[in-house]
Amino acid sequence: MKESRIVDFVDKLGSKEPTPGGGAAAGVAASMGVGAVVMAMEFSNGSKLEKDEQDLLTNRINELNEIKEVFKDIIDRDATDFEPLSNAYGMARETDEEKAARTEAIQEGLVTASQPPIDLLNNAEKVIDIAEEVLPLIKKGIISDVGVGVQLIRAAILSSSLNVYINASSLKDEEKKNKYIKDTEQTLEEYVAKADQIFDKVNEVIGV
Repeated sequence: MKESRIVDFVDKLGSKEPTPGGGAAAGVAASMGVGAVVMAMEFSNGSKLEKDEQDLLTNRINELNEIKEVFKDIIDRDATDFEPLSNAYGMARETDEEKAARTEAIQEGLVTASQPPIDLLNNAEKVIDIAEEVLPLIKKGIISDVGVGVQLIRAAILSSSLNVYINASSLKDEEKKNKYIKDTEQTLEEYVAKADQIFDKVNEVIGV
């Protein structure tokens, strides 16, 4: 799916085909978001900066490029990691044994399907932290792309939280369910606010 042309992806997203879904869309948003932030950093990393500032940007660019690959993989994992859950829902449930096997498979599938959005949330935190750290080093002429990127990451966080919640709501393992929900709520509380703070700082630099 990540190899698809953007227009083809959008058309499939808006069709009756089961994939891509919202999780893949979140992966695309996150990938574009980190790409926009990296671009602004690349154009800002020049001779006008001190050596330690150049080294900082170079190191953070490398980190973000690694995270970008994680986000790109999530575009495909949204489908592949959901497949066990989809198959579990289609299992026979005529006998008690079949019902028990189906229930167990569904619970395992819910955990598997939860991992891509959880991974997205964990890595999105890192992107926003880095964007906040390097913002003072970004050239004014391209700083708007940091704002764009961070807001795309923000959208991916909100989107992925829904995917975590919908899976967690059906988990029978209360400890795991509560952890998924608590961790997601913590990310929402801290990083949506931080993304908005960066957005405001970008606007201040632009002068609006």
